[in-house]
Amino acid sequence: MFGPRLIEQPLSELREKYMAAATHSVGYADFGPLDFVEPFELMLHDLVAESRLSALGHLIAPYYLKQILKMRLRVQRASSQESPVSIDKPIFILGLPRTGSSLLHELLDSHSDLQAPTFWASHHWPATRSKNLLTQSITRAQVAAVDVLAPTFRRTHSLAALKPHECVSIQGYSFRSMQFHVAFRLPSYNRWMVDGCNWAPAYDWHKKYLRFLPDTGRRWILKAPGHMLGLKALITAYPDARFIQTHRNPLEVIPSMASLTQSLRGLASRHLDAQEIGRDVHELWHHGLNNVMLARAADPSLNERFFDIGYRRLVDDPHQSLRDISSFIDLKWTKVFDEKISAHLNKNSKHRHGKHTYSAEQFGLDPAQLNLDYADYTDEYLK
Repeated sequence: MFGPRLIEQPLSELREKYMAAATHSVGYADFGPLDFVEPFELMLHDLVAESRLSALGHLIAPYYLKQILKMRLRVQRASSQESPVSIDKPIFILGLPRTGSSLLHELLDSHSDLQAPTFWASHHWPATRSKNLLTQSITRAQVAAVDVLAPTFRRTHSLAALKPHECVSIQGYSFRSMQFHVAFRLPSYNRWMVDGCNWAPAYDWHKKYLRFLPDTGRRWILKAPGHMLGLKALITAYPDARFIQTHRNPLEVIPSMASLTQSLRGLASRHLDAQEIGRDVHELWHHGLNNVMLARAADPSLNERFFDIGYRRLVDDPHQSLRDISSFIDLKWTKVFDEKISAHLNKNSKHRHGKHTYSAEQFGLDPAQLNLDYADYTDEYLK
């Protein structure tokens, strides 16, 4: 647990205790490159001094960190023992959160030539069939617990053990992921992630992880809004990647993401500052959008590897949207795929878990100022 007695303890000692516990549990001591130490210690500092953890948060945070370190050890051990498979022409969905990217990810995953990492496979290293069945059951229980403890979360984000999952968890094994500040209040860590983060280790780790998942011979379809933050490093790691960028008015997106953050962080925190959450969400995604816009404007060859799709177009005409995307990524359109799209849409209607309600003002955000802040983006992609 993170308590007052830890404030005076050097962060290096606390970090070493966690690493020693993970080493003892896994029976392996090589964590790979130590570029994770800086963000890990920033996270530990904030958990001790800034996060204002609830009783449940004091249980969740240590468990979370230990699991990340143990997974890192398991993957590092596997990478030293096996020959990795190649990853060719992966497809990355990026863009602001709440833009239909999860829907698009799930629809594309239903194609027989594509595969996405599942929530389960992003959190548990594949082992024997019996062990996999056990960890899948554990993951289902974890998802069910989130539904009970944060009942509004399922209105904002779809989560299931065997459904496609975005890359935040895989990036998390490098201790570079937007997921941490969503789950816990980590102001120093979040500032570092926006202003000082070197994203290259996140994509080195991302590639390492994908290479040791079961090789099905299918192309990877990957998704995370956070890919906007580390686009340069992503391109270096995956030079033949294609990109699908989803778009929606930030005036709709930013308050919605703030609401999701408030819902999820409420699991672990005994104090939620709605205005602080609103400022953080706005700053993070304004930075992410600018990062992608500048990169695309500077390099026409990169811009040609992007397919842009608006939220309204995707939800109003998903079949034609998927046809156009399939053509762009050289994916064969089949009758079976078309039928799977229809089946998925019929089964997963919007608001099936209740309507998600929120407002900009609820998070201290001025709609007029948001429109001004994102004017360059909306002029480029939404007009």
